[in-house]
Amino acid sequence: MRMKFGVCAWIYGDAPLEGTLERIASAGYDGVELPGEPDRWTPEETRLALSRHNLVPLALTASCMFPQTPRDLANPDPKIREQAVQYIMDCLHFAAAVGAPLVQMLPSGETRLRPVTSRESEWRWSVEAMGIAALEAERTGVRIAIEPLNRYEAYLVTNVSDALAYLAEVGSPWVGLTLDTFHASIEEPDVAGAIRAAGKHLIHFHLGDTNRQALGRGHLDLPAIMETLRATGYGGAAVLEVMPPGPDPFQSMKDAQSPQVLDRYLAESLARLRACA
Repeated sequence: MRMKFGVCAWIYGDAPLEGTLERIASAGYDGVELPGEPDRWTPEETRLALSRHNLVPLALTASCMFPQTPRDLANPDPKIREQAVQYIMDCLHFAAAVGAPLVQMLPSGETRLRPVTSRESEWRWSVEAMGIAALEAERTGVRIAIEPLNRYEAYLVTNVSDALAYLAEVGSPWVGLTLDTFHASIEEPDVAGAIRAAGKHLIHFHLGDTNRQALGRGHLDLPAIMETLRATGYGGAAVLEVMPPGPDPFQSMKDAQSPQVLDRYLAESLARLRACA
């Protein structure tokens, strides 16, 4: 079967979900990665919106901005860790209700670039918390995918080697790995090699060029990436996660023209993906 191509809805900021889904569907994509905000919409209205636009739910993106949200699995405060675990569970239940196969989660709070105590302690706390969430993943039938972020956005797990060590300690088949080509282009010596190293643990895949713009606007070797995914037997979706140019890696909407810029990026990227299919 042909690999499904999707788009992360969060890149359109706080725009109404209906409008964002319309943009993604109009660009010709198969599915969408929904924002991990289970209190924002009901499962029923989300399913209906997806159906209206003929889009498949591919995943939920966890938002772990810290300290803006108490979603930090590695935090020294056990109450914050408990809230982060509860957040994953809420996302898992929402994903199950709308038919999404996985929820993305970060091992530590995003924007936190160093340990508060020690890396060893925070690693242990995060692994323990993820192990608790993994039990709920098994109960719901929805997997969890951890994503390595580059060193300028997070600190605990920044590359595939870190991620594989983390997954080994969690020890659950319900927890796997997302690889993002933008982050990997910063942290990995060879993106295709990172895909091969991830192997069977790779359950989700994000695409953006090396400047986080449309595929083809940087120097990512997209044909080699897509061929490596096929050669390793990757069976998940490829989801576009791009941003308009400008500062602030945590804010996609840079100005009033950003939605139109993203519309162009979606069209350009899908054309390149189809050329590699």
